Amino acid sequence: MLYSSALYAGSDAADAGFQAGTQAGADIHAGAGAAAAPSDRSRGDTDAESRARWHANGETLESAQARRLDRILDLMDMRPGARVLEIGCGWGTLAATLARRFEAQVTGVTLSTEQLAFARERAAAWGVADRVDLRLQDYRDLDDREGRYDRIVSIEMIEAVGEAYWPTYFATLRDRLAPGGTALLQAITIAEPFFERYRACPDFIQRCIFPGGMLPTPERLAEQAARAGLALTVSDRFGGSYARTLVEWRRRFIAEWPAIEALGFDLPFKRLWEYYLCYCEAGFLSGRVDVGLYRLTHAA
Repeated sequence: MLYSSALYAGSDAADAGFQAGTQAGADIHAGAGAAAAPSDRSRGDTDAESRARWHANGETLESAQARRLDRILDLMDMRPGARVLEIGCGWGTLAATLARRFEAQVTGVTLSTEQLAFARERAAAWGVADRVDLRLQDYRDLDDREGRYDRIVSIEMIEAVGEAYWPTYFATLRDRLAPGGTALLQAITIAEPFFERYRACPDFIQRCIFPGGMLPTPERLAEQAARAGLALTVSDRFGGSYARTLVEWRRRFIAEWPAIEALGFDLPFKRLWEYYLCYCEAGFLSGRVDVGLYRLTHAA
């Protein structure tokens, strides 16, 4: 997906160690595609779809993004040649990395034609196109013909699914995950005390950026997983890193604005995008929203 944080060690309490754990398709396409052109210029090249996880004040966005990617791979507990499903494959960095580092056979699904084209180009450029099957496909259309996967990963997809489809989403994870397999989600969440008002009164992002989206709370995410027969074994949150990532995205966006404007984007779009980045930064700094990695397995 478009929004995905880098990992800056030292910005988050979770850096001290892992915490043991306790119809939207068209909207997804519209949100991801509309933002593609400017965001590609302003977010960095190492992992174009990912938030960073920061280490120190002088650390670059790219190194923090690489740390976040490594954390994902660690939690996935990857094995050479594993069969992997990525639900919401974004700009293709993770799929290509899995194929290149682990010789994994990766199937990725997305509803964004823009992201799909870019991700396929990336897989070809990295020399892994033969191991990466990227498709324009709704995750709900994955069925028994697909078989089961050793690993499933889904980076900030659940936010765009919509609350009505949370049970379907988690049932898909259960049905497509092989016995003994691991599923890893990266999810933006909203704090439980704010959820009912947020559900009743759509916020700026739901109205203007990602119509149809809905953030779960950590508690509701765990509840949905349990109802589907999945056990939450790791919860690793790093909202402070997301705030720092947003600061850097905004800095780069402003610096690149002359080139972005030349692509046909106007000043109202610039104001909208700057407000969006600031709005999100404030949410993470206040603790109203968070981002985390959640590892799931079949319940015993």
